[in-house]
Amino acid sequence: MNAPLGEQAVTMQPPGGRPSFTLKSLAMRRPDIAAGLLALALAADPARAEPLACRREIAKQSARYVQSVMKARERCADRVIAGRLPPATDCRSEPTTALRLASAAEKASAGVVRACCGTDGLCATADDDSLAALGWDVGSCPNLQNGACTNAVGGDADIPVCFTCIGAAAVGRLIALDFGPDGPAPAAPAIAICRRAIGKEAARFLVAKSKALRTCWDGRLRGVHQNPCPDPGDGKATRAIAAAAAKMTAAICTACGGGDGRCGGGDDLTPASIGAAPDCPPVQVPGGAACGGPIDDLTGLVACLGCVTEFESDCADRLAVPLVAAYPAECNPPSPTCHAGVTCASDADCPDGYTCRDNGGNTRYCVGPACTDDAACSGAGVCRQYCTFAGCGARLCQCAGFGCSGPDQVCVDDGGLACRKLCTQDSDCTDPFGYVCVNPGFADGICIGSTPCE
Repeated sequence: MNAPLGEQAVTMQPPGGRPSFTLKSLAMRRPDIAAGLLALALAADPARAEPLACRREIAKQSARYVQSVMKARERCADRVIAGRLPPATDCRSEPTTALRLASAAEKASAGVVRACCGTDGLCATADDDSLAALGWDVGSCPNLQNGACTNAVGGDADIPVCFTCIGAAAVGRLIALDFGPDGPAPAAPAIAICRRAIGKEAARFLVAKSKALRTCWDGRLRGVHQNPCPDPGDGKATRAIAAAAAKMTAAICTACGGGDGRCGGGDDLTPASIGAAPDCPPVQVPGGAACGGPIDDLTGLVACLGCVTEFESDCADRLAVPLVAAYPAECNPPSPTCHAGVTCASDADCPDGYTCRDNGGNTRYCVGPACTDDAACSGAGVCRQYCTFAGCGARLCQCAGFGCSGPDQVCVDDGGLACRKLCTQDSDCTDPFGYVCVNPGFADGICIGSTPCE
């Protein structure tokens, strides 16, 4: 068994000479010099050194990644609204944006490898900082809102895989909220100005909060303070975040609040005209407010943007400092289950493996994988043909109350939801909708027949 370092026979040998003394013998003669040499030995031994540099680098790279991805995604969406990119552009795969996203992930990973994987610059070797010393001995990535960020964490190289996954997911959810269910799209000048302001200001708020939190936690890691962040934190983060939130609110109200440039006036643009989602995602800020509920007006939309940005930022931030702040339970609550006839606002409302889809009639509900019977469906779902205006689709797991459910039922609802087919004449009506077009003289009719969806 090795002796403690202070008792080891560390040999001191002058160049070209023979050994003259050991650290143990020196400690008996000159304890002051021995203490200095011991400190140097500890600093030179990466296995014994405190892995502070690695902890700080993980927090830094995680924050930088979130900020870079948010800027890249917002910039692309803004170009779509401005007409400089085609309306159908997917900003995740648009070449310039995709390159920026890949570069951000590569830089994050390289930074962690340099700081955490020892002098050889290779992970999974003996001189890596241990996961336990970093607070990352968690087994697997803790996920965000029942998403797909569940990679195994068995070594230092797995850490950036986790925080880039959760960071990208957080930004993606914010982008979906900022630009509504239909995504960014060109619009009339007043609407376009408002949409662009929402995207820009929400992105700026996220970046500002991420920077403030990262600085605060860095102070905690270095021992400058022992407080949770942001409050009381370093005494600066809370004020910086509040100022950034106020700036976002003022800028969006100026752009979207009509002639008076204020939210709450009678001339505000409505959430529907802007293209916003009808409901705020039902998330809860860790240790704070719940965000869900209808978005009835511009004031409600701005409040929702602020609340959800706080949620996504806090979750991505806390993930990166596990040794001083546990990952909040609010960031990945238990998966929801289906409730018959209840619509959804986002995938977060749906059981694992389900997505929130619009069936074409402005009705959004949770739809899962292909199935043959109810037993194949998790989350209290049922196996039904997917009910859309295009007709009865394949059998999919879905929450009850929406699909075509039996031999005596054709899913028809004049309010919008239907397994029905529009027609102008009987010949438009093909199986399984029968062969009769009802009310063809009043714009589009509805096919009615005796062979329902099953």
